[in-house]
Amino acid sequence: MFIDVEDGYLHAQIRGEGPDVVLLNAGAADLRMWDSTVPWLAGFARVITFDHRDMGLSSHATRPYSELDDLAAVLDAFAVDAAVLVGVSDGARRALAFAHRYPQRVRHVVAAGGAFGDFPDPSPAESAAYAVMREHFAGITGEADIHAYAARDIGAWGAALDEPDRRLMVGLQVANTYWIRLPESLGTELDPPVKHRLHEITTPVSVVVGGHDFVATQLWAERIASRTPGATLTVIPRADHFPMLSAPDPFRRIVAAAVGGR
Repeated sequence: MFIDVEDGYLHAQIRGEGPDVVLLNAGAADLRMWDSTVPWLAGFARVITFDHRDMGLSSHATRPYSELDDLAAVLDAFAVDAAVLVGVSDGARRALAFAHRYPQRVRHVVAAGGAFGDFPDPSPAESAAYAVMREHFAGITGEADIHAYAARDIGAWGAALDEPDRRLMVGLQVANTYWIRLPESLGTELDPPVKHRLHEITTPVSVVVGGHDFVATQLWAERIASRTPGATLTVIPRADHFPMLSAPDPFRRIVAAAVGGR
């Protein structure tokens, strides 16, 4: 279905019955990244997926908009009072920000490979790790061939993916070229952003990170887990930035525990 939001619309899908779970996509991807997750999760939950604005089949932003209002509109469209939010990468950031603003609407957050950019008041290890990530982005920014850009980017983020899943994630990046080429996203979250306000979150949070992810992402996971009250941290050694693909079994167990399913 398509959900009307201010100045646009969002493409969304729903499947299954049971507790409500919303899956939030990584950057430069759309709801198809969850194609292998939805079937098993829908066996014991009502699963909602949607394309963020500027991605997939959702509309393009023409002026600043609230990412959190968009997510609230998705919940409202399906008459969801409270849901488990499962976010990967940029989706983890959005999930945590939403839980901060609307704690009554979030039962649990699973934040996998959270992407937050630079570290506020970084430690020497965080500064060094973020410098490596910046070097990666600098190395692909001038790449004119979008296929080559996507292959190099996914090669770094998805180091543990098998060939079919690597091709999937490369293909999703190519399909979402519009978002990749934007000078900046028009989406906004909290002010100041949630990365400065982790200590204010009251929702249960399960932090997940892969052993093959960027060191900066692993350090962000440690920071989230240590600064969010009651949060837990699980490191999946064989996973990368996309644990639903690179380590589906442990990822499934973590999500099922958060949902209360089998």
